[in-house]
Amino acid sequence: MDAEEALRLLDKLLPQQRLVDVQELVLRLTWQGLTYAEIAEQTNYEADYIKFVGFQLWQMLSKALGEKVTKSNFKSVLRRKVTEFKRNDFIGEQAKLATSTINHPHAIASSQCDWKEAIDVSVFYGRALELAKLQQWVTKDYCRLIAFVGVGGIGKTALSVKLAQRLQDQFEFVIWRSLRNAPPLSELLTTLIDFISQQHEVLPAVGSISQLIEYLQAFRCLLILDNFEAILSSNQCTSRYRPGYEEYGELLLQVGKVPHQSCLLITSREKPIEVAALEDKCLPVRTLQVSGVRIATGQEILVTKGLPSSVDETEQLIECYRGNPLALKIAATAILDLFDGKVAEFLQQRTIVFNEIHNLLAHQIQRLSPLEEQVMYWLALNREPVLAAHLQADGVLAISRSHVIETLESLSWRSLIEKSPAGFIQHPIVMKFTIEQFIEQVCVEISTGKTYLLNRYPLLKATAQDYVRESQVRMILEPMLSHLHSHFQSTAKIEQQLQKILATMQTDCAESPGYGSVNIMNLLR
Repeated sequence: MDAEEALRLLDKLLPQQRLVDVQELVLRLTWQGLTYAEIAEQTNYEADYIKFVGFQLWQMLSKALGEKVTKSNFKSVLRRKVTEFKRNDFIGEQAKLATSTINHPHAIASSQCDWKEAIDVSVFYGRALELAKLQQWVTKDYCRLIAFVGVGGIGKTALSVKLAQRLQDQFEFVIWRSLRNAPPLSELLTTLIDFISQQHEVLPAVGSISQLIEYLQAFRCLLILDNFEAILSSNQCTSRYRPGYEEYGELLLQVGKVPHQSCLLITSREKPIEVAALEDKCLPVRTLQVSGVRIATGQEILVTKGLPSSVDETEQLIECYRGNPLALKIAATAILDLFDGKVAEFLQQRTIVFNEIHNLLAHQIQRLSPLEEQVMYWLALNREPVLAAHLQADGVLAISRSHVIETLESLSWRSLIEKSPAGFIQHPIVMKFTIEQFIEQVCVEISTGKTYLLNRYPLLKATAQDYVRESQVRMILEPMLSHLHSHFQSTAKIEQQLQKILATMQTDCAESPGYGSVNIMNLLR
């Protein structure tokens, strides 16, 4: 039994007294093991208020169930009640049907909901706070356009399906579509209008945005477009569209600006520029930056995958991946298959990017412009938060301050960097991947003698703190030397090749001449 089943049970127990939003939130988060203080911190309510809401909730449940219910025993009481109701056939076939409908969206009548490739979320972890916020945006704020933005594997798709399932009774039509194969907008519009009109609309040869808007005004519809980044162009700083897909931007603008009673929800690894522009105009348009799951949820994922529940080690693993659910599942499989379930041994290998995660990041990094790629390398090599002003002041980027800001903003929209009070930094998994790519490219350059990256990026920062320099040696220089030894077979040959590179270095590298070559030479000596 989980919190969702408990709430469905309470709907039957309290048909005339439904839980208000804050009571439902307290129940969900208490079910996950959070204290009142933690709930207050996460929800921005006062701690005393949360405690009072909890007190009222347990009193109400005590009266409804005919026995004392408290924060510490409510789970066991509700589980026992479920057993009693099933045994007495109180819930009956209607409740079974409702449970099936919630867990299996394809059981919904096709005249109302069209889920197509929507994933199965019958097993769903955490996200109570995100779901509560999204419900507020959709049902209370009547948002027209919502973007879920986050790195690959963070759980955007699952969250979109779970939200749609929860809210489906409040919409006349629910349609879920993946843009993974980049359908032309006209084709997408045709299928959307055809479904909402129940095939009564005589469609023109080319689908019309204005036609769709008319239906969004006439009916309350929830539309979900997953993998929106598939129709965005690569090598652009501002997330523009692939040739032939520019009208998708117009779709976002029209849905966000024109009054209607529906909601379009998109998931994307990159934030479309239209969403940012509409938010600035104070329209009912929102962005949810989807981050990793909490420690408790991450541990639940790992235990479900079969890992032992060693708190210290699993907390370190979850932090290593910033709570990325897909990364945790992939890592758990590797730990079980290669390390006999020993998390500590896996962590000692310092190999956290592999297989599907590697492919996810490779696809996203390939989309970067040369300038974005430059900034990614500098941030990865620096290993600590960097202020935008320092990137320019240190001579790292020979461009204007405004271009630096635009590039950092673009990388933030792509969910590849994050901002802290100390500056911009990459997610650990992204930093690891970027360093591995950098090392691989530099080793190829040294082998061929045609260097570019090596002589433009210092592998050790002279002004860095000692612990940062030690990290740069351990995570960058030492793995690089290991690669080079595998290729050249001896230190002498590596040194000879580097000397040759330094001797023939071109003057067009003047912004940081020979930085990397000198760093490696010093380490060899």
